Amino acid sequence: MNKNLLALTVAASALAFSASAATSNIVGYVKLALKKGNNLVSNPLNNTNTDGNKISSLFGSIDCSVLRWTGSGFNTTDTVAGAGVVSGDDFTLAPGEAVFVAVTADSSVTLVGEALTGTQTVAIKKGNNFVASKIPLSGAADTVLGLGIDGSSVLTWNGNGYDSFDYVDGVGYLTGAPNIAVGQGIVVSATTDATWSKTFTPAP
Repeated sequence: MNKNLLALTVAASALAFSASAATSNIVGYVKLALKKGNNLVSNPLNNTNTDGNKISSLFGSIDCSVLRWTGSGFNTTDTVAGAGVVSGDDFTLAPGEAVFVAVTADSSVTLVGEALTGTQTVAIKKGNNFVASKIPLSGAADTVLGLGIDGSSVLTWNGNGYDSFDYVDGVGYLTGAPNIAVGQGIVVSATTDATWSKTFTPAP
């Protein structure tokens, strides 16, 4: 079966999604629109090419700083358009992890790879976790993305600070579930270790 093209375009919170493919054959692209300043984003597709998920491959076409959470602070990787990574670690940004990307002017990057399907899990540790959905779906954190951890808070970045959404088992998100876009990163602040699990099987 030939691979099908899954076109996923992210501009702000807008998503164009079309696909008809078997589980392991969904390939496509995501365009991330980056606003001047800090952007909390993720890599929603798995690029299986050599170094395909490296920062140099994902963001090397623009001038930016990528800030990666260590558990107690941030490590910074700087890129220059055309030169790639010029300082810091050229680390692998796999689906499921979120980073801040800081730019001095509005810009965009196009990420290419395979959409993960089936059951995907993200480990959540006690404390703050910079994470994202491994499956490129957009919608409500609970009903669409399967994220609801008792006693936790989901923090979304609004460009200047965080909006917080608290979750309680049996009640749900107290102020309504946040809507998460494809390629958007979030922070999950948890009181205990947990697992974020989501199963998605595309229509044949």
